[in-house]
Amino acid sequence: MTQHSKNQLPVTSMTRRHWLGGLTMLSVALGLSASLGACGWRIRGKIDLPYKKILVSGSLTPELKNMIVMVLNVNEIQVVEVAKESDLVLEIMSEQNAKQVLSYNTAGQITAYRIISRIVFRTFDPITGIEIMPESDIYQMRDLEFNQSNIQSFDQMVNDYVANMRTDIVMQLMRRLASIKKLPSESSSGSSIIPSAANSITTPAK
Repeated sequence: MTQHSKNQLPVTSMTRRHWLGGLTMLSVALGLSASLGACGWRIRGKIDLPYKKILVSGSLTPELKNMIVMVLNVNEIQVVEVAKESDLVLEIMSEQNAKQVLSYNTAGQITAYRIISRIVFRTFDPITGIEIMPESDIYQMRDLEFNQSNIQSFDQMVNDYVANMRTDIVMQLMRRLASIKKLPSESSSGSSIIPSAANSITTPAK
């Protein structure tokens, strides 16, 4: 059996239909690039978010939080550290990264892996605690061929793919936040807020 370094993602057997149930949770420590451009991120037009101050909390790696904060800042949204100063709380309930065996050759050696990244999140009002966008998830998948003779190069490729998937996930998260619409209120107490597309599952990238 091939030995894997402790920096590698956990490996599980592939189950296409029920991969979420067998997803192994792991916080992957990856170095975030000094700039968004360095990791291949491009501004595709500003995202119109209905909030000006957001608190980002929950179970997330520094790499994911830094990416979220940078994208919010690009869109002129202030990230605050105190709930009472925010207009919205974005709670990352879990961040998961895993790799699963996708195929074997006739000799029983692994020839391909599927790399999976997933976050579960929700949003709520910082004052009332009322949930605005219920628990939802976003995930990305990539398939990679594997060569036993080039393990170190493969590990670096996995890290690169996870970083790219994280970027895609953050951009999809921003679109989810932008889908929250403020409705005209009949009272002077404020606006009602509803998500227009809560709990929709992201179609995995091919």
